[in-house]
Amino acid sequence: MANVYAKKRYKIKYKNLALLLAIFLLLILLISRGCSAIFQKKDKDPLQTLSSDDMNSDQSEASTIQMTTDPTLQTSYTFDSVKKTAADLGEGDLVLVNNKIKYLGEVTDEGLDVVREKKNSAYAVKDYTVLVRPEVMDALNRMMLDFYNATGKDGVMVNAGYRTLEYQQELYDADLKSTGSDTSTLVAMPGYSEHHTGLAIDFTVVENGKYDQSKINQGDYLWIYENSYKYGFVNRYPEGKQSLTMIDNEPWHFRYVGVAHATAMHNLDYCLEEYIEYLKNFTVSTGFLSIKTDDGSTYITYFTPQSKEETTDIYLPKKSPSPQSKELYPYEISGNNIDGWIVTFLYEQGAGSVSPAAPEENEAPVDGNGEGEVTSAPEDDGGEPA
Repeated sequence: MANVYAKKRYKIKYKNLALLLAIFLLLILLISRGCSAIFQKKDKDPLQTLSSDDMNSDQSEASTIQMTTDPTLQTSYTFDSVKKTAADLGEGDLVLVNNKIKYLGEVTDEGLDVVREKKNSAYAVKDYTVLVRPEVMDALNRMMLDFYNATGKDGVMVNAGYRTLEYQQELYDADLKSTGSDTSTLVAMPGYSEHHTGLAIDFTVVENGKYDQSKINQGDYLWIYENSYKYGFVNRYPEGKQSLTMIDNEPWHFRYVGVAHATAMHNLDYCLEEYIEYLKNFTVSTGFLSIKTDDGSTYITYFTPQSKEETTDIYLPKKSPSPQSKELYPYEISGNNIDGWIVTFLYEQGAGSVSPAAPEENEAPVDGNGEGEVTSAPEDDGGEPA
């Protein structure tokens, strides 16, 4: 009889042991799944996985305890969104174009301004074929007027703007013929020139009836170099950056990127290749870049990588953290012409623009007639560069 009771006790013990083991395995399974979910959530990019409604809903629930006031943090905002496709990568002021990156955008004469028709009297222009985008036209007029007021000189000429593929091919072929080389470090390949964007201009100095591009970074004309960023321009092919730009130093070639980004490039001493790569460090997930311009304005910018899906959600901050708010900060979206988009918005308006004051006594205009036109046709300087 004792043996029977002993067997029953062993059976009960075995059953208890089996139950405990089952519970232990279940706990391990639940913990494993929980950890996996945590890491998956950590790895997710909110730009790729959340809809606009989801993002605002999540922030609404957490806004009372997690909202911040740091303008470089995602938690300072609620968002709306717009969708972009790969076809939009070539649109905007921050497209990167060089001998390895073909321009993906499309520009037509109808969307450009004729500089000769809209310029002021502070500078000259080659002829009616020089075309630029409207934002470039406005910035160019303001910069050259301030340059004239500061120096009294009106001998600067804009001798190149937008170029067609056909004209770029002519320039490229002519350079190869003159050098005997298979490639050019002076003229960009057709389709790979900044001049296709309508955002680039070439300057020259007109003195004694002749072009002299080399003088554009000398003497009084250095003013343009020192102040161009305030108007949204950068010297696109600076000295010392040839290995990155793949074009020889061209002091006469300026590119419009907008005031905020020109200021950042000026402060960082970056060429456009460096800057476009640098901006990839700033996203909705990692935090935004804050840029303070000379007029006291604060701009916020960040990068959104292209999604593997057909469309990419670009998130745009609202002025109020309230989910019911619809007002957005003034913003611009630019493709980088490679793999994503750059959002830039005006976070805080500055007190006013900063421009150098005109000297008390201006020098007489150089080779000008008071209307910003050249008094005699300058001799050709041997062709146009990149």
